[in-house]
Amino acid sequence: MPGSSPAPEWIETALKVTGHFEDSSDPMGAVSGDFDEMGISLGVLQWNIGSGSLQPLVRKIGRARVIATMPVYGGELWGACNSAVPQGLAIVRGWQVGDKLRPPVKAELKAFTHGASFVEQQVAAANHVAQRAMDMAEAWALEDGEVVDKWLFCWFFDLITQNGGLKSVTHASVVSFIGATGTTAVDDVICDWLASRTSRDAGFRDSHRNADLWRDKVPDERLKLFVASYMRALESRTEYRGDTLNRKATIALGEGWVHVERHNLKQIIGH
Repeated sequence: MPGSSPAPEWIETALKVTGHFEDSSDPMGAVSGDFDEMGISLGVLQWNIGSGSLQPLVRKIGRARVIATMPVYGGELWGACNSAVPQGLAIVRGWQVGDKLRPPVKAELKAFTHGASFVEQQVAAANHVAQRAMDMAEAWALEDGEVVDKWLFCWFFDLITQNGGLKSVTHASVVSFIGATGTTAVDDVICDWLASRTSRDAGFRDSHRNADLWRDKVPDERLKLFVASYMRALESRTEYRGDTLNRKATIALGEGWVHVERHNLKQIIGH
């Protein structure tokens, strides 16, 4: 039955996987601008203003500690995290040129994410996310009469932190898609879709590389997770669907191109 607690080593691995995509050299201190329309995203799990995931962490730290670490922009960050999401987004977008944070703001945000208070909140929040990921992974594995492995756990951990969840995708809908498409044809359908991405799509060059990398190389035991990656990507914003699939399928298969870098997750998760 779902409800088992993930081992601390699994949580650490999942944090490394998710953080690896955002900032492979400094995952705990990762800072991103509005590239995904989330305003700003901070830390190893990219907590952000747009989804409302960053605000609780900042509020738990308290205004005084925020301003102590961010003397110039801390008051505005505190205001953004104590306003409705649209107002919060407007505040942090005022720090940016396009989706790029101005250097003085990014420097203060980096100092904040590295601070002991925010690191403490990151670790606490990761435990909560990890339990949700374990519950979802166990429910998924149960459909096949199997137990959760680390790959499945890391996939759901990244899914929750980056995409919120499965949306309408279910184990049954994945099995139905495979049955309707044909087991041997599924990877070609998905790789053809990747190869058709254009410059309007985020990560389109990675998508083209992945189409070549993954075609006819999807192991049977990872096929359902590969298809789930594709079906969930189709429920993302149109321009981010290729980018979403690049990331999710790289975790499912252990290797792939994401953010113009080829990643080998077998070195992190194991074989």
